[in-house]
Amino acid sequence: MALTRRELLTGFTAYPLLQARAGEGPSFDRVDTHIHLNRRAPDIVRGFRQTRWRALTICDSRAIGDEPPDLPEQVRGAIELHRKSNGLIAWATSFDARPFEQPRFAESAIAGLDDCFRQGAIAVKIWKNVGMAIRSKSGAYLMPDDSALLPIYQAIQNRDKTLVAHLAEPDGAWLPLNSQNPELRYYSAHREWYQYGRAGAPAKEAILRARDRVLARFPKLRVVGAHLGSNESDLRALGKRLDTYPNFAVDMAARVRYLAAGDRGTVQEFLNRYQDRITYGTDFVWRSQTEQRAWDIIATAHDHDWKFFSGNGEMNYGSHRTRALALPEGVLRKIFYQNPVRWFPGIA
Repeated sequence: MALTRRELLTGFTAYPLLQARAGEGPSFDRVDTHIHLNRRAPDIVRGFRQTRWRALTICDSRAIGDEPPDLPEQVRGAIELHRKSNGLIAWATSFDARPFEQPRFAESAIAGLDDCFRQGAIAVKIWKNVGMAIRSKSGAYLMPDDSALLPIYQAIQNRDKTLVAHLAEPDGAWLPLNSQNPELRYYSAHREWYQYGRAGAPAKEAILRARDRVLARFPKLRVVGAHLGSNESDLRALGKRLDTYPNFAVDMAARVRYLAAGDRGTVQEFLNRYQDRITYGTDFVWRSQTEQRAWDIIATAHDHDWKFFSGNGEMNYGSHRTRALALPEGVLRKIFYQNPVRWFPGIA
């Protein structure tokens, strides 16, 4: 789930396309490890280059039910973007898990991934429709540790690629839709992902435990849990998972707002303790905006988030008044550059 335009723009000003901002950033390059561009974007690429950012653009297989496949077009666009940017924008592919009961499903999926790897993909995304939407002929939900998916994980591990796992959702997907639900706005508009009261739907923790079993079964498989591994509301639980599975890291895409709304000391302690296991991301999705508007939103998000992590004064973050985290430079360097390089070989 991407940050809304209002959350990104409230209280601060977007930058004009390619406006120089010398001296406002750190002395090192930064990487946005979770963004969705997936089409030709020459001006955005120039903006990334000028502001010393790199990115990982991610393809999702989002189709559910009998919807037409949406992945091939994304893959074509990501390949073109990667090539036209001379590698400044790395890319992650995906696979359609809906035919998981068909003969030779895994073999076909792996062949598709191998073709993407030959064209530069450095990672593979598994999306929340696994565990929340795709169902067998009997009606059972496809879970992340289903036997049909295991050969795919094995292949990703064997190829030394990274699995990006967006599995489950914020707690709000399993809570009543009322003023106490922090995700009221999103699930009011996206009922297809709202699980509260849905008969037969797996509990959030059941989905995460299934993901954890994959982590245990494939200890050499690098897994980056998107969106704070869907433990955005419980950093203690996330810490326990990071302690248990050394092959597991998380990105913060679209979940910095949870950190901004949390207790500052707790967040600082978490980020310092797990400074080797966290990467930065925005989850920006380029939909119908002009390229100018898309760059405005990306650049503004990057600057505002950098201010939150590196600064020390009071600031607005979305609807919250908070205080910036003042993380040490060494921690910032890891989160914004060194960890992306470690967890996504080939990203820089």
